[in-house]
Amino acid sequence: MKKLFALILILVLTFSLAACGSEPAPAPAPTDGGSEPAPAPTDGGSEKKIRVAAVPQYPPEEWAQTVLNGIRAACAYYGYEVNDFDCNGETDLQNNILQDCIVQGYDAIILQACDGTSQGAIVKEAQDAGIIVVDFDCLIMQADGTSNANASVKNNDTQGGADGLEVLVKACGEDATILYVQENPGIGSGVYRNNGLRAAAEKYPNLKLLTSRPSEGGRASYQAWVQDWILSNPEIKGVFTYFGDAAIGSYYGCQEAGRQDIKICGYDATAEQVEIMKKDGKDCNLIASVALYPGVMGGVCVEALHEILENGYEKATPDEIVWMENGMLTPDNADTFVDSIWSEPVTDWSKFGK
Repeated sequence: MKKLFALILILVLTFSLAACGSEPAPAPAPTDGGSEPAPAPTDGGSEKKIRVAAVPQYPPEEWAQTVLNGIRAACAYYGYEVNDFDCNGETDLQNNILQDCIVQGYDAIILQACDGTSQGAIVKEAQDAGIIVVDFDCLIMQADGTSNANASVKNNDTQGGADGLEVLVKACGEDATILYVQENPGIGSGVYRNNGLRAAAEKYPNLKLLTSRPSEGGRASYQAWVQDWILSNPEIKGVFTYFGDAAIGSYYGCQEAGRQDIKICGYDATAEQVEIMKKDGKDCNLIASVALYPGVMGGVCVEALHEILENGYEKATPDEIVWMENGMLTPDNADTFVDSIWSEPVTDWSKFGK
């Protein structure tokens, strides 16, 4: 456990500081006693390769693709074989994919749950078949609120939602009308992000919150969603979205409606959001996006798997989570923002253990 949290401390915090555009002294680079990084482990030649199934919610999304890039990089480092699967955001299809992975005898599954409240049973089924399950971002949510995965990796979603609300209050005022995307109850990350937003809003008694969600997902749906809202509620001054495609759809919806005065705080800090901010500069109405560093998160999921395989890592308590640090993309730091892909693990733990 000490190793896993030490990894997060050095890898994730370093990327978080870089993304905020500050110039702190760099964190000390871990070494293995020499000037070269430790060589990647091998599979021993004749040994069977570990087979990993990566099953995110919706792979076409830019954020998910970046997670997968991190997973692939770390699996290549450790000599694991990885295949990714597309469930198109559908719980039933994801369950079918997980069932196929069980039948095909995968060694590990890295899972972003489509409906964390209902999928604990199939995770248990995979574990009973000897498969290690690492969930990330949208975790399994059992009746007691914990995940039964062997390891869990996520950002502090509650804090991210609160930070997003504060950004909008600063830009729009303490008596503004703020529209936000209503969460899907089965997607834990959205629930916690909006919980953070609502809790932060309690400090501002004159703030008005409006919410709903379109019947379908995708950017086009959120473009139409925001236009319908601002047509019927022209007093709206700010929009919060808890995932990236909704932010981009809302941005283009406001642009098309001629409402660039509406400030948007998005999520995921995807490359497209970076480019929008660079293009529009200080006048950009996409004023912030909570950064999750998905390329690092994907690699950390594989690090967690490696810790289980090689060092016998187990959760100390059912609610134990490997926490990733949030960052914040803004037009001011868009030119220097770096959303890095996992590259190599920490090799000297003595400096960072607690």
